[in-house]
Amino acid sequence: MERNGPVNTKVFLAFTIAVAVLAVLVAVRSPRPQTSNPEPPQPDPGVSFTSPDSPPPPIASEAASPSRPISPSARERAQTHELMEKPAPSTNKLERLTQIRESFRALAAGDPTTALRAAKQVKDETERETALLTLVTEWTQGELGPPRRRAGAIDSHGIEAGLGMELAKNPELALLWANELTEGAGRTAVLQQTAIAMLGSNPAGAFALSEQLPEDDRRKFVDSVFAGWAEEDTGAAMQWAEQLPDPDRDAAIQAIRTVAPVGIGAALSIKDGYPVINGLVPGTPAELSRQLHIGDRIVALAQGDNSFVNAQGVPLADVVQMIRGAPNTMVQLQVLPADAPPNSAPRTVSITRDQLKFKK
Repeated sequence: MERNGPVNTKVFLAFTIAVAVLAVLVAVRSPRPQTSNPEPPQPDPGVSFTSPDSPPPPIASEAASPSRPISPSARERAQTHELMEKPAPSTNKLERLTQIRESFRALAAGDPTTALRAAKQVKDETERETALLTLVTEWTQGELGPPRRRAGAIDSHGIEAGLGMELAKNPELALLWANELTEGAGRTAVLQQTAIAMLGSNPAGAFALSEQLPEDDRRKFVDSVFAGWAEEDTGAAMQWAEQLPDPDRDAAIQAIRTVAPVGIGAALSIKDGYPVINGLVPGTPAELSRQLHIGDRIVALAQGDNSFVNAQGVPLADVVQMIRGAPNTMVQLQVLPADAPPNSAPRTVSITRDQLKFKK
């Protein structure tokens, strides 16, 4: 047993060394495990168009997150950078417009200033129109005005001002839109439409918008607002104007009467060289007199007790001016019914002029 002791010890040491060497070789050849702990990816506050198959990030919810506040300036820079990126090569025009529409729908739920400044950076006209129309549609909940009116506004004042007028019922957004996207006559048009929309609830605030304009432009702005008010509610406009001091009062009444004049309330056209009555405005002197009818031909006119003037061949605009006049003054018309026999004598109708009033 004493002889075998050293032999066994040597065998055991050899076996231990072999196992250690094998363990070292295995450790060297095996790949190291990833021990780094990368930070979780942060959501991008911008709008990415580089991946047409992936939806835009949730800008609105991110902006509202209290755990990770983002300053407006940083967010705007990120969005502006992403908006100006080129689309992926496989993206066609339709997909590009769809991406813009979806991205600005998300932007509309966030900070309005950020959304407008992002839209300002879109250079392509079609893409910019898509972005702006998306914002307007979202902010009005789809309650847009008639397409023809919108097209006319765009034709007259440009795409930015024409679409901005759709926000007239939201003065805060409309004013922001005007300041961010428009200038000159377009900006004035947006403010004017906004003021007219405010008249029913806040006339003082409506006219105060004139202070947003240069002093030389304010009189024209106020006159335009009074004219727009007269078209919607002449009585209310006139009542407000009557409370103004001179000369503002006279200027306001004159502006009102460009839309709602003093007259008799008869709609006219020219037929065979004579003015013909096409319609009678309800509640006006012409309708209340019960002496005039649709189809009557006016052959002569007179101011008060003055001599009659032959109406044949007189331009329609001149006939209209002859019928209009000051309140409580008389105009006389010689008329023939539409079915009057040849060589019939006209009958004379005397009507007292009054302020025409409209209300929608």
